[in-house]
Amino acid sequence: MGIILPPFNKNKVPEEGRFQKNLQKSVTRKIVLLLMISAFFFWVGQYIITLMENELNAVSHLEQLEETFFDLDIQNREFLLNDRINDVVRRMFSQTDSSVSDEFKNLFRQFNEECKVRNEVLIVDKGGNMVFTSFGENRFSSYLLNYNNAICYNARNLNEGEIYRAIYYDRGNYADALFVKPIFEEGSIQGYVTLFLSGSEWNFYLSKSNFDGVITDMRQNVMYISKPGMADNNNKFYGVAHGIWESKGDRYWSVSKELPEYSAVIYSLVHYPKNQTVYIGLLVLFLVGICWYVVAGGMSRTMAENNAASIKNLVKEIRIIRKGDYKHRVQLGTDDEFGEVGNQVNRMLDNIQSLNERNTELLTLNSRIEMEQLTQQMNPHFLYNTLEIIRNLVIFDAPKAEELIVKLTEVLRYSVNTTRKEMTLEEDMQFIDAYLEIQHCRFGDRFHCEIHMEPECSRCIVPKMLLQPMIENSIKYGFQKKMELNIQIRGYMEGNMLVIHVLDDGLGMEPQRAKELERQLKEHDNSSSSIGLCNLSRRLYLQYGENSGILIRNREGIGFEVTVRIEQKG
Repeated sequence: MGIILPPFNKNKVPEEGRFQKNLQKSVTRKIVLLLMISAFFFWVGQYIITLMENELNAVSHLEQLEETFFDLDIQNREFLLNDRINDVVRRMFSQTDSSVSDEFKNLFRQFNEECKVRNEVLIVDKGGNMVFTSFGENRFSSYLLNYNNAICYNARNLNEGEIYRAIYYDRGNYADALFVKPIFEEGSIQGYVTLFLSGSEWNFYLSKSNFDGVITDMRQNVMYISKPGMADNNNKFYGVAHGIWESKGDRYWSVSKELPEYSAVIYSLVHYPKNQTVYIGLLVLFLVGICWYVVAGGMSRTMAENNAASIKNLVKEIRIIRKGDYKHRVQLGTDDEFGEVGNQVNRMLDNIQSLNERNTELLTLNSRIEMEQLTQQMNPHFLYNTLEIIRNLVIFDAPKAEELIVKLTEVLRYSVNTTRKEMTLEEDMQFIDAYLEIQHCRFGDRFHCEIHMEPECSRCIVPKMLLQPMIENSIKYGFQKKMELNIQIRGYMEGNMLVIHVLDDGLGMEPQRAKELERQLKEHDNSSSSIGLCNLSRRLYLQYGENSGILIRNREGIGFEVTVRIEQKG
């Protein structure tokens, strides 16, 4: 049987130059893809770097704002909660002596000198009447007094040691942060002290930072803002807690922190304009991509021309094979990848041809063995001997005769059934059991056969009637030299290899004959026309692989051993 290939079809011949065009298209696609990937990673890298830088700057600035806020809050709290200050203010409510006011004025002046941001103070009694103020006539107004009284009214429910915070905003100016402390006398409020933290000085003090910031109360009222334009006309700031915030065409990266115990929210704003570097970088990448395309295009054309020539030769060689010259082998004469492809094609053709030859031989051998085994199992001597035993048993032991007839029927049915060529060892051993029963009846106590098979062997796939020819061979030649014969059959697994030993004590064979048989088994020589070990070994080699086959061990004068090895697939 030769190599089988599909018929040659001229309509399916590839268009000349198609490989060259496809290679150039592939290079173009890959350059475009490379540009897209480069642009994407460049944009993502710029975005992440800028975002991380803005985040770090915003967080750092937020910490500075928070630290400054705490410093100012603590210094005002300490002043308002100072026992001496509270004692002086109480005396100011009950005494009209100017010395008390002068004492407070000195204390407040010392406090302001120590503060980083200047404060103003307003003291009112519980009726809302002004008792003392540091405001000049140009800033003090009835509106300020009324606003302060409204704030003091909100602070009326505070306990001793608590501070009320608020914001005072006079349109056109920076907002002042208010700190209100009720003054108690024997559990009763006598009046209020309000510190006005100067919004203009506070903003000037914090303006040294490179970034913008906003501090509001919990209702978005601004108490500090680096750029007044960020707030609306009502001194409200509606920022973003975390992310991008835009105001009047400017874009900022915002990070905030709420301080509920201080009734404040701090915003850190880092200017975040659109990065023009990204567009410049993308333009550079585009220009570089054009250069890549020009260079790679020239290289691809050169490569395509060289490769197209090799492919053309390869196609020409394959066409020769497709037209029917199956013995022809590809000859490119190059040492590149196409030369290797040609070598691999040649190996494939060699393997296909070898496989076809092996399959053809296996089919022929299987048919031959099947017919010879069928002839052997239907051997008239075997049937005659068995039927003669049955005839005698019918007279002396009818039940045993009936049992032997059943066994003979099983043997004949199994041997003539050609629907299956393979089966499990467990199924084949059932036939062997029936076959051995007949031989026991024939030879009686002069014949003994022991079988030891490991449980995992039972599922192994074997050729039909694997062991019967070897047992028959031992019986045939063993009884020629002895009156009694013992056979031992042992099976086990070596990894995925089924190993079966058949050993008899029939005194073995002549050394020269055993040596010749050993050579034939080793070389898988099935030139002998006789059935038996050589044909079976060759069949195992072809059907189950080169690791399968039969080995013998001849011990002249002692016995003969046959070892069967069958590799199990999967």
